[in-house]
Amino acid sequence: MNPARLALSVMQNRVHAVPRPSWCTYLVTYRCNARCKMCDSWRMKPGDELTVSEVATVFEKIGGLDVVRLSGGEPFLRKDMPEIAETILRVSRPAVIHITTNGSFPDQVVAFAERFSKPSRLRFMVSFDGLPDEHDANRGKDVLFDTAFDTCRRLAALRSSAGLEVSANHTVISRQSLTDNAGLRDMLREIDVDVHSVLAYSDSAMYGAKRRNQRADDLINNGYPLHPNLIGADVVGFVDEELRRVNEFGSAVLRWGKRYYLRGLRQRLMGVERPRPKPPCVALRSHIRLLPDGRVPVCQFNTTTVGSLRDESFAQVWHNDETRASRQWVDDCPGCWAECEVMPNAIYSGDILVG
Repeated sequence: MNPARLALSVMQNRVHAVPRPSWCTYLVTYRCNARCKMCDSWRMKPGDELTVSEVATVFEKIGGLDVVRLSGGEPFLRKDMPEIAETILRVSRPAVIHITTNGSFPDQVVAFAERFSKPSRLRFMVSFDGLPDEHDANRGKDVLFDTAFDTCRRLAALRSSAGLEVSANHTVISRQSLTDNAGLRDMLREIDVDVHSVLAYSDSAMYGAKRRNQRADDLINNGYPLHPNLIGADVVGFVDEELRRVNEFGSAVLRWGKRYYLRGLRQRLMGVERPRPKPPCVALRSHIRLLPDGRVPVCQFNTTTVGSLRDESFAQVWHNDETRASRQWVDDCPGCWAECEVMPNAIYSGDILVG
């Protein structure tokens, strides 16, 4: 990360000023070959997607970035994924390009990693929902556990030569998925791949078809919108075990960040009235999200859009009346604890240093 930009962003965010974005989450497509029960991305009409030349234009408008996360849908359903990533690298020069994939296209993923011009900047996260039976039952016949595991194994084999990083994301979707966590960790430990475990949400404005382009105010509170399949399960005990395992992560920075997130998650699951840590939200400040067509939503739980970087200048999107009103909504929001929102909040508010 750019230290000077980080320091300036922290200072601006702490006084509710408006920095330029440093962290971008870009959904390159809604298309998905999985049939997950906790995500409706595959149910959504794919709609319009930015071309590679439009990606260049949009990211030129945004400017330099520290981190770009490429997600979906399944990003490797886009045949031009290599061109998209290279374009973003050239235009915005991020230190990290983080790619989330369901691992169903191992040949494409490995070819992408081998040919990418700066592989040491790549961070892959491969998604799992438990051990084979539970994973396959949730994801469907086109996104099988064995294929995702093969993707992890082949990426892990590239680490020493390419310098890339690979981890696994375990979305805990049910009591069985909860039980599977230890076994999944053991399997991935054999290939030296860390597992990040998250508890599935009951719904999301970003990935819930019925809430698309809406505010999910009912999901945002000081608690955690736990998936109905997990109600009554010992999720606090699960988080306690995750906290005990934090030291297994190889990176000291990762251990620091995971401990921060898990402490906050535990407090929210416990129903603490004023949970801590609670960083100021940097949505529409240091964190910008992009939908596949270039429109800019507020955040994961508020997908009303404030403009389109395909059709408007950065200033028109970032400083219009609707964006200013949405920032006020962000400031008044009681807060979520979605990890993809929490970590940029923690970093670019400086709260991770004190929280």
